[in-house]
Amino acid sequence: MSDYPDHDLIVNLRHNIDQNLSGLSNIVAEGFLWGSSPDSLTAHLEQGCGAFDLLILADILFNHSEHHKLLATVASCLKKTPDSVALVFFTPYRPWLLDKDLNFFDIARDGGFVVNKLMERTMDKVMFENDPGDETLRRTVFGYTVKWDL
Repeated sequence: MSDYPDHDLIVNLRHNIDQNLSGLSNIVAEGFLWGSSPDSLTAHLEQGCGAFDLLILADILFNHSEHHKLLATVASCLKKTPDSVALVFFTPYRPWLLDKDLNFFDIARDGGFVVNKLMERTMDKVMFENDPGDETLRRTVFGYTVKWDL
């Protein structure tokens, strides 16, 4: 698991691992800055693997200026096989910027990936009731697959 390399964020990730996934010894938390060398992440793989079969990206598309760096991270961390996949899930908490959120997938296609919509589910309740914008969109979770175009 990774998050922005801030001490408190990583401590929180490690706490969540300890509280919820204590039976799984192969889960670690690392601070990571998108676009950086993936060596600190891939160091946790078995020798010779080099990259991950599965990446899960959750609620990170809001940072539009970093989409290219995020995609560079996906490209450097996702194993280049037909079965390897990055799962991308997000909710447009700023619905008026949904097009900018979705632009990540255009960048991915331009970067040699195949993108497919996996799911769209509208939740019963909005997470932040007083936020502005279309409430239905703020309750909607989108899921996409991003795979190498091999």
